[in-house]
Amino acid sequence: MQIAIQGVKGAFHEVAARNYFGNDIDILPMLHFSDLAESVKNGDCDFGIMAVENTISGTIHANLNLIREHKLVVCGEEYLRIKQNLVAKKGTKIEDLNEVHSHYMAINQTRKFFKQYPNIHLVDSIDTALSMKEIAENNLDDRGGIGSLLAAEHYNLEVLAESIETNKKNYTRFLILRNKKKWKKQASNKASIALILDNHQGSLAEILTAIASYDIDLSKVESVPLVGEPWHYQFYLDVLFDDTTKYKRMINEITAKLDRLDILGEYTNGNQSYSKIHHNDN
Repeated sequence: MQIAIQGVKGAFHEVAARNYFGNDIDILPMLHFSDLAESVKNGDCDFGIMAVENTISGTIHANLNLIREHKLVVCGEEYLRIKQNLVAKKGTKIEDLNEVHSHYMAINQTRKFFKQYPNIHLVDSIDTALSMKEIAENNLDDRGGIGSLLAAEHYNLEVLAESIETNKKNYTRFLILRNKKKWKKQASNKASIALILDNHQGSLAEILTAIASYDIDLSKVESVPLVGEPWHYQFYLDVLFDDTTKYKRMINEITAKLDRLDILGEYTNGNQSYSKIHHNDN
C-alpha cells in the first residue's frame, strides 16, 4: 500500500502514516501539500495523509481548502504527539554546531532549548526531515537539524538531545485522504463538512441551532474568508454523532438553509488504525 506524505522520508507525516497504517507500507514523499493533494486526486497512491491542525500553531486552513478543492475524501484521522529532537552527523557535539536547520514551526517550538546555546544560528528550511537529509548527504559536521527520531534513523544521524520542544502537550492532527472514486463507504461517527452560508443576519446561529437539535456534537468550527467576496466566509465543521439517522436528517435540514455544503468525509474519530476499519476496500 502506497501512502503519500508531505516532506521527505522521516518527516512527521511518515511517523503518523506508520502509526495509522502500520509499517507494511510504501511512502511516496511530496515536498508540497499541493503535490500531495494532486497525487491522491490522480490516483498515484492508495491514500494520502495531511496535517490540518496543531495544538500550538492552530489550523492549517490552506490544507482544508486543498482537500475541498481537489474533492478528496477524508476517511480517517491520526493524532500524533510531536517530539522534536536535535540531531547531527555522528561524532558531532552540540558545541560543534554553528547552525541548526529545520522547518520554522519546529524552530519556534524549540527556541527555549536553544537559548542556552547563543552561538547556534537557527535557520528556517522547508521541511524537518529534509534538513536532516542535507546533513547526511553533504557530510556536514557543523550543522544540526530538528525533527523526528525516525528521520535520524533514516539518515544515520546521531541524536544529541531528545524531546527539546518547549510545550510537551504538542499534538498534530492528520487527516487520511482517498481518491473519491476509490473509496467505499464505511461505518462512521464523525464527519468533516465545508459550508457557505447565505448572507443574512443570524444565518450561522440558525445552522448551529439546527445541528444541536439533533443531539450532534459540534467538535470544531473554523471560518475562512472567501477570496473575492468581502465579509463572506466559508466554514469548516467537524461533528460527532451516535445516531446515523439523526445525522442524515441534520444534513438534509441545514443543506436547505445554505448556499453550499460539501461533506469532506464521514469516518471513525480518534486514532483508529486502518486495519481496524470494518470494510472491504479491495
